[in-house]
Amino acid sequence: MIARNPYEALIEWFARNSVAANLLMIVLLVGGLTAAFTIKKEAQPKIETNFISVNMPFLGASPEDVEEGILIKVEEAIQDIEGIKEIVSTARRGSGTVQIEVLTEYDVLDVMNQVKNRVDAIPTFPENTEKPVVSRNTFEQQVVLVTVFGDVNERTLKEFAKQVRNEIVTLPGVTRAQILGARPYEISIEVSEYTLQAYDLTLAEVAQAIRLGSLDLPAGAIRSEAGDIQVRTKGQAYVGRDFEDIVVRTNPDGTRVLLKDIADIRDEFIDVEYFSEFNGKPSIVLQVLSVGNQSELDISAIVHDWAERRRASLPDEISLNVGADISYYLEGRLDMMLKNLIIGAVLVFFSLALFLRLKLAFWVMVGLPVAFLGTFFLMPMLDVTVNLVSLFGFILVLGIVVDDAIVIGESAYTNMRAKGHSVDNIVEGVLKVAVPATFGVLTTIAAFLPILMVTGVSGKFFAAIGWVVILCLVFSIVESKLILPAHLAHMNIRRYEKDTTNFFIRFQRFFSEGLHRFVDRQYGPFLEKALRRRYLTLSVFISLLILSIGLLVGGILRFVFFPDIAADFLQVDLEMNEGTPAHQTHEAIRRVQEGLWAVDAKVSA
Repeated sequence: MIARNPYEALIEWFARNSVAANLLMIVLLVGGLTAAFTIKKEAQPKIETNFISVNMPFLGASPEDVEEGILIKVEEAIQDIEGIKEIVSTARRGSGTVQIEVLTEYDVLDVMNQVKNRVDAIPTFPENTEKPVVSRNTFEQQVVLVTVFGDVNERTLKEFAKQVRNEIVTLPGVTRAQILGARPYEISIEVSEYTLQAYDLTLAEVAQAIRLGSLDLPAGAIRSEAGDIQVRTKGQAYVGRDFEDIVVRTNPDGTRVLLKDIADIRDEFIDVEYFSEFNGKPSIVLQVLSVGNQSELDISAIVHDWAERRRASLPDEISLNVGADISYYLEGRLDMMLKNLIIGAVLVFFSLALFLRLKLAFWVMVGLPVAFLGTFFLMPMLDVTVNLVSLFGFILVLGIVVDDAIVIGESAYTNMRAKGHSVDNIVEGVLKVAVPATFGVLTTIAAFLPILMVTGVSGKFFAAIGWVVILCLVFSIVESKLILPAHLAHMNIRRYEKDTTNFFIRFQRFFSEGLHRFVDRQYGPFLEKALRRRYLTLSVFISLLILSIGLLVGGILRFVFFPDIAADFLQVDLEMNEGTPAHQTHEAIRRVQEGLWAVDAKVSA
């Protein structure tokens, strides 16, 4: 018996034990199919970011007051915490935010706890601030846009949009929806100078009365033998009528001056020019998001189903549209992968069938689904989901995943033709090319390993490509070295007679003989000359390498990390001169809309 190394012995053992090889194949196929139907499908991989945010409302404060009263104090309190890479603060009217980036080698939750303890210990926040909220930034993915539009007034449209948002967030599996493209409400309180003089008031006194009369503050507890009763002063005003009975001043005789006595109070929108239209009608857009481990495909299906039912009970002159569906791109990439897989398998089968036996071509083709489903089988264990990034990895590796199976199958078939069909001859043919074929795959794996070593958010984002490619190539080695030889060794091959009248056999023999003639007459002599003039051959390829590098360094071949790719939608950006009246901007938008409608009518005709 020939002494073999462990790798060769493993290949031979599987070749002689077809039950083990078939069992391994069935486990990969069944496990992969099960995982393919149950694995989470999402548009983009959900990444745990290394960012922490501190949000703190400061009622009625200007951005300058927010910076001085909140942001500077938070920055000073946390700046010496170990593990913080960068601190970015943003002040806006009524609130402030501090964004903290944590170094990748530190535990984000540990740093977040330290930040929370430091912020909670700050005793000098202004009185009108609320409790700071310290949280880790979560990844949110837009799933669909729900557009509410119609020929109704702005308030009616916004109130209905709020109702739609409340309905959407109560749907099973949907937790996040926000309104876009709507002007915020504003309560206008106007006091004339004449009225202030008549009541002997100042504007500062009126403002202070409004602040004190519109608060929601804890007021401690009343303790008794029966228990403790929590007391809270609930006076927060939300709409104009809530402000009407605010007491501005109490006179010595007991009479009170109410805000409605001295001011004109109106509920209206912030005075900014804003246009939002859908198909030429006023609109408000709601953005439906997936959070955490929610599935975009499930959310999309749920929202579309709800929209179909909701359209039957819409108010007059209001319509509903669901668009910008991210599941369209995910399902399109899935369809592309499946089509490419089927086309690739068919091409492999027919290409090999021209030169090899049909059974051999079939078993080589089986390597594609085995490698892909084996990858699906292990993806959940590595926390890799089906998303646009991982599907790109499948499409990328599709053309190389059966290369070693083709080499192994052809070598085994050639050895079998020369020496006859037997397990020993099949194993001998496999072992002739097993090591170089394996190292050919390993070099490709080595090229993708660095993707798994990239740190930061981008490294986590693109790691799915590396895992998918590496797993597919590993399972291609498993299939070509352990499963394929067993099938070749135990399949029943009938010898073809030279004078056979079978059309396919004669057609196959024509291609096979033509390939051998090309190898013997063209390729073989050319290879011999190249080997005899090895220094010239080496110089030619080194020159091509230098030329390729020169094209890149010289800028002739441009390098773009994220190339501009034509999108599936058109976007028109209008830039008007500063100070342009709103009606002129609206008129320009209208002309663009008319042009788009004309193009649509021409294309649809």
